[in-house]
Amino acid sequence: MHTTIEVPSPATTARSAARTGLGGAIGGLAFAASVLVQNALRSKFPTNDAGAPEVLQYYGEHRSATLALAVLMPIGLVGLTTFLGAVIARVGRGAGRAAAVRGAFGAAAVIATFTMLTALDLGIAGYVHRGRAALNVVDGIWVVHNAVFGLLLAAIGIALAGLTRAAATSGLISTRWNKAGLVGGALLVAGAMTTPAIIDASPTMFIGVAGFVVWIAFVIRTSLALLRPSAPSIGATS
Repeated sequence: MHTTIEVPSPATTARSAARTGLGGAIGGLAFAASVLVQNALRSKFPTNDAGAPEVLQYYGEHRSATLALAVLMPIGLVGLTTFLGAVIARVGRGAGRAAAVRGAFGAAAVIATFTMLTALDLGIAGYVHRGRAALNVVDGIWVVHNAVFGLLLAAIGIALAGLTRAAATSGLISTRWNKAGLVGGALLVAGAMTTPAIIDASPTMFIGVAGFVVWIAFVIRTSLALLRPSAPSIGATS
């Protein structure tokens, strides 16, 4: 008995890779846009050290903002996972494999932590909307919310450092991203280490701002690079 194994033709493989790249590019750009809009909405939140009455008033008067977060967050997750799948399919072999795995674990932590952060937002909003919210409960949830935000920085930093190295090593993006990703990731992790201070609205939370900018820039740049039919040789100049 003979078994025939059909090997996809080069044209079929190329079309499949192009579809994956296109999906990853759209997903990455959608994720970046979603994150930017969500951060614009969050910029109007009470300060981390705000008292329970202020937090309660904000969530009571801005229910539309939390409803928008509820819509944008799943869009961002779908975009991020699609982007990650395309990136890892492109760079997860050879010298960039270990870095790609590290980045993937970091991205998984981003997904888990950001899901928790949004759930806390929606939980506070829903609790306040029911009426007669207890101030001590609101205060406790707000502290947990801010602690999760601080730790989220570490997850982003790990994802950034791993994925930039994998993408740069494979030639998907310029090797200059190696240093940018490492520095940005280090800043994000350093910011996360000050989470106890972040809870009390310490300016240490801004340590990770530069790293966050690098993260968004990396996602956008790599999304555009995924539109290329194949990765260029190592040492790309763009």
